[in-house]
Amino acid sequence: MPDQAQVLEYGQRKRRRLTCLLWLVAAGFALLAALAIVLAAAYAGWSSGLGTALANATGAAEAELREQCDLLAQNLADKQFDLAGSRMEWLERLRPAPACLLSFAPTATAAYLLAQPSPTSAPTQTPAPSLPTATATVAAPAVAPVPTEISKDEEWDYDLEALLAEASREHQERNFTAAIETLEAIISIDDSYQRESVRNMLLEALTAQALALYRSFKLSEAIVLTERAEAYGDIGELNYERYVAEIFLIGRHYKTTNPAEAVRRFSEIVYQHNRNYMNGQVVGELQDALRYYADALLLEGEACLAREQYAAALALQPNYSPVSRGVLTAKQQEAAQACEALPPEDGGQTVSAPAGTPLPIGIRDNGNGGQAG
Repeated sequence: MPDQAQVLEYGQRKRRRLTCLLWLVAAGFALLAALAIVLAAAYAGWSSGLGTALANATGAAEAELREQCDLLAQNLADKQFDLAGSRMEWLERLRPAPACLLSFAPTATAAYLLAQPSPTSAPTQTPAPSLPTATATVAAPAVAPVPTEISKDEEWDYDLEALLAEASREHQERNFTAAIETLEAIISIDDSYQRESVRNMLLEALTAQALALYRSFKLSEAIVLTERAEAYGDIGELNYERYVAEIFLIGRHYKTTNPAEAVRRFSEIVYQHNRNYMNGQVVGELQDALRYYADALLLEGEACLAREQYAAALALQPNYSPVSRGVLTAKQQEAAQACEALPPEDGGQTVSAPAGTPLPIGIRDNGNGGQAG
């Protein structure tokens, strides 16, 4: 048997090993705790920085939004509708839609339209047209290039007789563009040279070229030549061609910004002048303008009137239209549902009309069989 000293030594070694093991475990826990503290501190710093960055980004976005809303209000007050429309397009891309967009959208797209003349589909209801000026719809007529003034001593360099013969040949060959240039060159060199003959030929060339441009649907260019021709005499049928072309261009100009006026202009061409104008393109333009007009009414809360405008658009059968019948049908159904949800006013019903008959904006039944504005 082991003696007492060996037993004591064995017990001391065992206690020392246990003590070392406990110290190792304690050190491990301490290391883990320190690592946890470091990670927590790092995460807290990252979270704080992220929160600060998000707060700064959110603050900048809110400041930008407030600025755009303030500028939109100022644009509407100053009647700068093009700028207002651009700002609205930017605001519409935001999700969720900002409150100022919902507040100003009716004013920007519909309220302004309510002050415009109401379109109708029947020729007898179309307001009397007012002859627009060319400067309202097209660029100012281009001034023909004029050569540097020639002194009397240098006139012998130009054979005006040969130039006139060349112009006559170009006119006979129906090369009106070249004839116009040659004849205007003669006038710039000597305005008095065979004045009546040169001017009459120039008037004929300008008139023929302008008419060809109207027939090929280059309306703006045709109007410019018409203005130039008018300086040399009676332009005959070009007066009518210019008038209808200007109506068409005005309608296109206002189709998205003032669709009520666009509908009135296109309706005048379709129902009073020529339904096949621009190879029938005018009917498609009228349908598209009615779509924009109904959209504005629906946005303004006039769902029943919007429904009738969509019906008027669907009643048309253009060869080509910028808007599809599927889109128009969906929009009409949306307007019809909104109309049915509206409470009747003064115990009466909202005015309705057969499909295809546009109604004036803001007209309702007064309950006695009449209409009240």
